[in-house]
Amino acid sequence: MGGRYKAFPNLALMKLSAWHKTRGDTVFLNFPLCQPNITYASCVFTWNAKRQAGLDAIMGGSGIDLKAALEPEIEHLMPDYYLYPNTNFSLGFTSRGCIRKCPFCIVPEKEGGIQPWASIYEFWDRRHKKVILLDNNLLACPNWRETLSDLAKEGIETDFNQGLDIRLLDDEKARYLKSIKAKVLRFAFDDVVYEKAVCKGIELLLKQGISARKLSFYVLTGFNSVSAEDAIERVKILQSYDVDIYPMIYKGKDGKEPRLQPMEFSLAGYHGSWHNLRKFQRVISKG
Repeated sequence: MGGRYKAFPNLALMKLSAWHKTRGDTVFLNFPLCQPNITYASCVFTWNAKRQAGLDAIMGGSGIDLKAALEPEIEHLMPDYYLYPNTNFSLGFTSRGCIRKCPFCIVPEKEGGIQPWASIYEFWDRRHKKVILLDNNLLACPNWRETLSDLAKEGIETDFNQGLDIRLLDDEKARYLKSIKAKVLRFAFDDVVYEKAVCKGIELLLKQGISARKLSFYVLTGFNSVSAEDAIERVKILQSYDVDIYPMIYKGKDGKEPRLQPMEFSLAGYHGSWHNLRKFQRVISKG
């Protein structure tokens, strides 16, 4: 992230740190020479959960318990970015949940339906010129105009890290996205049945003067109900628009990717991570 910080900071730990500091406590991150009174650990992925073995800590995070949550008085504090002193961006949620029920996604079970959560001012540290939004479906939330208006007004570089739902795009939303300072706009194309909506969304963005090379699409493959042929067809559709393509290889709860087999397709017009592309070329769904 910006060359100054390679590991992604843990938002829950930063909020817990902020809360403890309001109580006058001393807080530090991963300093084994000290023996703290309380230790917290937050695990995002299930395949990392085994690291908790032998750790005397209060555990949380989606990798441990999908229903674990911070108390509201902690959740809505400004994160303690000093916990990760080299972090040069702010991050947080302006909405939680999602209107979709994708079978490969934990968000509906973890967060439920879509709901407004906070304004950017709750977690944006003005020392930072960049904000990473963690919203799972911002454009579906009633506060999307407020969020995008605040981002545009402040002129903050914005990374919609979890992606935006291109199926919800219309002329108004496309105009708002045009006003945002962003190096890339992230979307997903998870099933070829959404081809019409994806093409319409791309064309709306292009109509606003947003460069195709600024558009990036996650392309899911390896999930049981989605064939490799389906993924290749989606890649071909995206190639025709000259957008960035990011193959997203599905991982199960054990962190393992599906069985790999050779599968050839044309690389003409491909833009994206070559590391992921090489993996994508070998992936075929077990279904």
